[in-house]
Amino acid sequence: MTTLPVVAGVDGSPGSLAAARWAAVEARSRRRPLRLVHAYRWPPNYGAAPMYATWPVVDELEIKKGAQETVELAAEQIRAEYGSVEVEAVSVEGSRVPVLLAESERAALLVLGSRELGTVGSVLLGSVGAGVAARASCPVVVVRGPAGNPDEGAAVVAAVDGGETSAQVLEYAFQHAERYGVGVRVVLCWWAHLYRPAGWLTETYHQAQTRAEEWLSVALAGFAEKYPTVPVTPMVMEEHAVDGLVAESMNAYLLVVGSHGRHALAGTLLGSVSQGVLHHATCPVAVLPCHS
Repeated sequence: MTTLPVVAGVDGSPGSLAAARWAAVEARSRRRPLRLVHAYRWPPNYGAAPMYATWPVVDELEIKKGAQETVELAAEQIRAEYGSVEVEAVSVEGSRVPVLLAESERAALLVLGSRELGTVGSVLLGSVGAGVAARASCPVVVVRGPAGNPDEGAAVVAAVDGGETSAQVLEYAFQHAERYGVGVRVVLCWWAHLYRPAGWLTETYHQAQTRAEEWLSVALAGFAEKYPTVPVTPMVMEEHAVDGLVAESMNAYLLVVGSHGRHALAGTLLGSVSQGVLHHATCPVAVLPCHS
């Protein structure tokens, strides 16, 4: 069986190069090849308002050559820094979102860079990241910022909420933490106003906190035995999920969330929590697919 690669989208921006580096480290830890992909459009889309009286004349071969040079340059840097990683560099004609979604169908992981304001082409991954994360067939990591330092207590933060993706989030978080020798902080945020319609209106805050702690204890049952080398810190926070998780992303090694996507096959919607985290977290964020 062919080993599925770790795929990173590159566009020549500093943000995408940071994503390629993160993907190279991940590919090395998983013992998988790394595939760098650059999507380009032909004919080029200059937008609705031309800056010139006529459109610039661009040769198709020049566009293809430039696209391949962009991805090859990134590949050269990655090979120089991570010599043990097998690197493939490809340029693909097509719109960025469909190209990346197609790549996700034959990838173990898809890694994207975050927006770097003022960088030519950087709007590519900044604008499509949420859409790709919502519809990808594999987990997607958006490198929002550098991973925290394990020597300073950085851990993988697993965001759980009692939903159908919680078990997947925990499994992914523990696997990642075990490979990198870091701990896991399992975070459950509950907000009184959010849960009142679900029958929590008559409960005191203490009762709500106790119920959340009990659920988290049950959810974590078995993980300590399965991953005995991974330190675990369960955390129940009375906080809106986005605010709590963004705060926890400070100095985190990785933040793992479920997509909870709605209408994922027709649109680019993520759940509000995942979307908020992708916009504001300060560490790499892994979004696990959930299209049910």
